[in-house]
Amino acid sequence: MTGSNGRAPRALPRWLGRLLAVLMVAAFVVLPALPASAEEPPGLEWSISIDGRNLETVTRTDPLQLGSSDSARVQLDLTNGGAEELKIRSVRIEGQVIGMTFFSYTTRLDIVVPAGQQTQRRFDIDISDLSRQATGLLPTSAVLIGPDRKTVAEKSFPVDVRGSAVSIYGAFGLAMAGITAVVLAGLLLAIRRRQLPTNRWQRGLRFLPSGLGIGVVLTFTLSALRLLVPNAWWWLPILLLFGGGAFLLGYFLPLGSGDEQPSEDDSDSPDGESDEEKAELSELFEQQQGN
Repeated sequence: MTGSNGRAPRALPRWLGRLLAVLMVAAFVVLPALPASAEEPPGLEWSISIDGRNLETVTRTDPLQLGSSDSARVQLDLTNGGAEELKIRSVRIEGQVIGMTFFSYTTRLDIVVPAGQQTQRRFDIDISDLSRQATGLLPTSAVLIGPDRKTVAEKSFPVDVRGSAVSIYGAFGLAMAGITAVVLAGLLLAIRRRQLPTNRWQRGLRFLPSGLGIGVVLTFTLSALRLLVPNAWWWLPILLLFGGGAFLLGYFLPLGSGDEQPSEDDSDSPDGESDEEKAELSELFEQQQGN
């Protein structure tokens, strides 16, 4: 099919197609980890307090402290201003980082609030194992769960967990640091031996895991040191910055084992042929002319 000027439309450049493929893969990896907000039923008004502190007053600079005692007292206030009765099966308190849940406590309540009515519930949750599950600042959610086990409403707040450095959260951060160190060591060894791929895209992908690993380690370190609440608005830019920076570093730096020879994919020729192939074709053509 040709355009109005009689010329066939040009295909997308190869590098642009690969870039779109990388962005699609990144979207499939990142989007499931992003928090999804629940649509609250019409007329629902609710508040929740933990250890006497309303979650509306909890901020990044003044987080809720948990872990210093074995239990936490929770107070839930519900007002149903809608036209239908409201049913709440349970309440869940959970902390997540980069889409991974590091602690979760669910309490079964089976609350039914008729239309135009309000109710209050007080209960204790056993958090004696919290110090062995996490430490530092964590983004946390209080979730109301309906009879169908779907989220009815949700409130997010930061928690300062007074836990151990060898908790599951701390051990995961240390493990990621070890894995990142091994990946970096292998990358530096490949640079020294000039064993990196000549193709720029392959070389960029070789650098990418190192950047992502550094971003993950930095996120968990700042969280454990209580310098950052690693919600999605923080960890996602950190991973994109370090991962993308590492990819671009590998793509643009001439570190391949044969960068002086342009690869087939990096050739400026519109038909993708290398200079060596053109030279061979030219030599064959001259031989035929001589015959």
